[in-house]
Amino acid sequence: MDLQRGAASLEGTSPTLSELVRLCAEIGLEVHVAALPSGCLGAYDHARERIMLARGLTPVEQRSVLAHELGHATLMHVGSSAADERAAERFAARVLIDPAALAAACRWARDDVELAEELGVTVDVVRSYREQLGSRRAA
Repeated sequence: MDLQRGAASLEGTSPTLSELVRLCAEIGLEVHVAALPSGCLGAYDHARERIMLARGLTPVEQRSVLAHELGHATLMHVGSSAADERAAERFAARVLIDPAALAAACRWARDDVELAEELGVTVDVVRSYREQLGSRRAA
């Protein structure tokens, strides 16, 4: 399976951590847990075709960070810029959040923290998704 097709097939499906790891293996990306510098939750190494997740992440963080780093791979980021980070986070949000589940949770959740807990993602992923919705509505 090629990276672009594999990642595109995930959009809005809310894959589990295991499904994300399996997709990475199918498209030739290794996933490792490693000691990363303080404040670094994950990294994508284009040259070695691997994603590294920081030790000690919760399962929700692992899933969110893996989807973010898969975004870097899919978007073919070699370095890292603020724009690359935003693009990778938007990718993660589109993949991890099922629009129907978000709509249902929005009926009762009081804030982004409750939405994130209900959807099994980080607050950053929820905010990125909501920002994308806002920019689409403004267009």
